[in-house]
Amino acid sequence: MNRCETARPPLQALWARYCRTRETALRDELIQRYAYLVRCIALKIVGRYQHFSDMEDIVSEGLIALMDAVQRFDLSKHVKFETYASIRIRGAMIDYIRRQDCFPRRLKKMARTLNDADEALNQRLGRSPTEGELAEYLNVSRGEYDRMLSETCSLNMLSFEEIVYEKGIENLKLRQAGAIAGPEQAVAEKELHAVLSESIEHLDDREKTVIALYYKEQLKIKEISAVLGISDSRVSQIHSSALRKLKKSLERYLNQ
Repeated sequence: MNRCETARPPLQALWARYCRTRETALRDELIQRYAYLVRCIALKIVGRYQHFSDMEDIVSEGLIALMDAVQRFDLSKHVKFETYASIRIRGAMIDYIRRQDCFPRRLKKMARTLNDADEALNQRLGRSPTEGELAEYLNVSRGEYDRMLSETCSLNMLSFEEIVYEKGIENLKLRQAGAIAGPEQAVAEKELHAVLSESIEHLDDREKTVIALYYKEQLKIKEISAVLGISDSRVSQIHSSALRKLKKSLERYLNQ
């Protein structure tokens, strides 16, 4: 039996009392009950971004988001609080990392170079360019291009997750205004999940495998390299390439 199931009866009563009275003491008790969500999400996020390691600051941001989620949550809607709160907590943490500007300028310049090349070839060819075409356009070897992908993987992850948890959800909330059956973030995430699932189907087999192992199975890069029998840097290259494709698909959808 999981943690949520064992705590459900007293939590339901606590929620009912808080929604009726809005007492600060009850709010604080709810925050304490759900604080484990903040720690779990923080551990996953800090483990992904090698250029950011300030756990205490990111936990503080998560607790602020949790407090806001408790205060805003509508018990009459048929959405689990854990789902609703996790989206808000994760979004707040990602936004905080972005504001810290913790990535070296060299990496940000490299990421812009890759994105500019991709956009230029898209316009010229009328389709998504291959990695070989991108390397040729940049006048670098395929090995050098793969190294650039590997080095910018963390930046691509942050850029992708920023769209999913900030721009994407806000866009879908506006699109669905007046027709949402529960807390907006939870409903919007369902639509985003459907869009991303369809986009993943257009990735090549190895990219699908890396995305599944990283996000669904929650394996680390080193663990994925052991499963697939390839180097850590090669996993990062595949991951980075897949994220750039998914980001492009999501941006096209949100801009419709």
